[in-house]
Amino acid sequence: MGEAAASFLHMGDIISLYAEGNVSGFLSTLGLVDGRCVVCPEAGDLANVPKKFRDCLFRICPMNRYASQKQFWEAAKKSTDRTDPVLLRRLHHAAEVEKKQNETENKKCLGSVIQYGNVIQLLHLKSNKYLTVNKRLPALLEKNAMRVYLDPAGNEGSWFYMFPFYKLRSNGDSVVVGDRVILTPVNAGQQVLHVGANYELLDNPGCKEVNVVNSATSWKISLFLEHQENVEDILKGGDVVRLFHAEQEKFLTMDEYKRKQSVFLRLTARTSATSATSSKALWEVEVVQHDPCRGGAGHWNSMFRFKHLATGHYLAAETDEDPTPDNMRDKLRDGSGSVYHLVSVPYSHDLASLFELDPTTLTSRGDSLVPQNSY
Repeated sequence: MGEAAASFLHMGDIISLYAEGNVSGFLSTLGLVDGRCVVCPEAGDLANVPKKFRDCLFRICPMNRYASQKQFWEAAKKSTDRTDPVLLRRLHHAAEVEKKQNETENKKCLGSVIQYGNVIQLLHLKSNKYLTVNKRLPALLEKNAMRVYLDPAGNEGSWFYMFPFYKLRSNGDSVVVGDRVILTPVNAGQQVLHVGANYELLDNPGCKEVNVVNSATSWKISLFLEHQENVEDILKGGDVVRLFHAEQEKFLTMDEYKRKQSVFLRLTARTSATSATSSKALWEVEVVQHDPCRGGAGHWNSMFRFKHLATGHYLAAETDEDPTPDNMRDKLRDGSGSVYHLVSVPYSHDLASLFELDPTTLTSRGDSLVPQNSY
């Protein structure tokens, strides 16, 4: 693929959307249960991305059909004892067929270049829900605006036109990564996806409401993961992993010890060590790139960071200067002079948090991809 083609936006790409204007910040969410969408200017910017950057990631999907599913939902909602069960079954079957057709269409469209004027859907990666507009409900705070929320199945309110913010591009042109765009719901007239600069959430100070109103907000598209990098069995930025010590059969864990976050190998009482499920042994992989918004697939010659999912702290290696007598430490010091131990650091810009991965089996090239479950 040529350099020019690689800079276009494709179906299946994973992106972040950064609002620019009176309020600047990433389009984000408030966890898995809360369906509201927000922009939190203090959380981070394009140079220093938010700590919870996974909350800001969306996959670009083609337009799903919802006519049969909508018919079934409406019939199921109104159903009583006198509702014809055969009719309900038929509607349910038609809805399932429509879902399968959507899946087939999604696979067919994967990798196609997106052009201005196309209709897309934005699937929130962490919650697996669609960014959706309900034109019948007012926004929770800005009452003259329409409500924006995350919907598990999506509906016709999940369809958005992508238009250029600046006039140097026009409808029919290919969308380039880094472009500023306007997102217009298909069924909402001239209204657009907007940040309510003067509407701050009472229960989440610093977070501004995202709604749909007749006032343009420019959204900058930043690429996190290209569609062709999103391979299931390959280690990628954003993946959540556990690090298992094969010899000792223990997971690398971070937990509080003597009021300080410590890194250690935790023994499990389970019969099989690999079945342990502590959230304190979960690490989010970051593939280090020049652009802080970029993730990507991990190669053996890539640099990595490991962010502890429960605390947001990073795994780092520092010189171990502990004078306490220890046979293993003494043995290693005799060999090389310096001994390192794993510690917790609060920030990603600490150089000690950068790691390289070396395969234990012979791989032909340093630029080959890192498979999941590697040793």
